Amino acid sequence: MNIWHDLQPDLVRREEYTVFTANSMGSTARLSFDGDAGLLCLDHLSDSNIGAPNNTGFLPRTCTEDGLPIETILLCSQPLPAMTLVRCRPVGLIALHLEDGGTRNYIISAACADEFWSACLTVDEIPTATRKAIVRYLRYDQQLVRRPVSATEFCGLEQAEKYFDACQQNYLLRYCGKIPPQS
Repeated sequence: MNIWHDLQPDLVRREEYTVFTANSMGSTARLSFDGDAGLLCLDHLSDSNIGAPNNTGFLPRTCTEDGLPIETILLCSQPLPAMTLVRCRPVGLIALHLEDGGTRNYIISAACADEFWSACLTVDEIPTATRKAIVRYLRYDQQLVRRPVSATEFCGLEQAEKYFDACQQNYLLRYCGKIPPQS
């Protein structure tokens, strides 16, 4: 089974979707998704002082411009093991503007089963300390792979949904050869 392609399509909708977790909150190991194998692989290890402030994961049945599934920052009160399926909904998006002119986008997702974070509806409701920790971690992570970040931007739910829709359409074109009818 390749989790990227074999998850039921109705489990990946822009209002609510299943996230495949990768990096556990507090972990200094950075796992990336191997699209061919449908598994996680060790990408790099970060300094022991900079662990992931949140769980991270991927959205199956989506495809970004770089050919991989959407990465997500998962708002959840507890560390989750890698390869856990978690029902989530979007809260917003964080855009990392890179010094080379590129952009890396991450959808910010709230775990539906988490009483605290499921009440978070917008990026404005994310505590400032949490937002700063996310930015610090993502900047550090990009620096490790020699992609320095020049600016970060938190965007609202509408931007996250537009990005999700574009990546889902890209997936359907690339792997299924079709675009679904607009609803």
